[in-house]
Amino acid sequence: MSTDLTGKSLVITGALGVLGSAIVKRFVADGVRAVALVDLGAGAVSAAAESLKAKGIEAVGVALDVTDHDAVMDRYADLAKRFGGIDIAINNAGIVAPSARIHHVRPEDFRRVLDINLFGVFNCLKASITQMRGAGGGAIINTASVGGFTTWTHSSPYGASKAAVIQLTKLAAAEYASEGIRVNCVSPGTFVTSFHDDVPADALNDIRERHLLGRFGTADEIAGAYAYLASSDAGWITGTSLVIDGGLSAG
Repeated sequence: MSTDLTGKSLVITGALGVLGSAIVKRFVADGVRAVALVDLGAGAVSAAAESLKAKGIEAVGVALDVTDHDAVMDRYADLAKRFGGIDIAINNAGIVAPSARIHHVRPEDFRRVLDINLFGVFNCLKASITQMRGAGGGAIINTASVGGFTTWTHSSPYGASKAAVIQLTKLAAAEYASEGIRVNCVSPGTFVTSFHDDVPADALNDIRERHLLGRFGTADEIAGAYAYLASSDAGWITGTSLVIDGGLSAG
């Protein structure tokens, strides 16, 4: 299976996180010519872009709050002009809420998760579609989660947001397939990030054992799913959720 992305342009949100960084590394290895690294923190995204420029990649760091609809629309228009279009857009920015049963969840925490995980995806999805329409189409990949279709207690904001992302992906795929825009999502199982810093060791062990392969995944393993969905090998795939979870959802 080839994931040749030679000559393609990429815009990715959540670019500096564990998964985002792995995706960028994979896409650079697969030949993208231009990358926009979207995340919070102007200094950090600029530094990351400079490291890509040193490898011959046309790169730009974009400090952007994905919940700001108008700013997202304007910035994506700028990026499309700069790169000569957006070929691939990955909507990967996301957060989790403090672990709690529903009767303990604070409304502000629930709202914050939805603002970033759902409305942030909507804003960037809309901005990407706007630039791809009439420009030959493109590939959009949203980051969902197995938490969007399996039952994880104490994580209602996250699960609800990811379930909505999966459905939004299907709706967007149906609405824009005729214009050459493919929209899919990746639903990872558990790979350890800073999100898990406060999770007790016993709880982590329990989560690990729920994966049939008996281990957590790695960001590099998951990044390959994004590369595949962005490539021409996935040219007949749209509206799907590609599950990369070590057998978690099959158990």
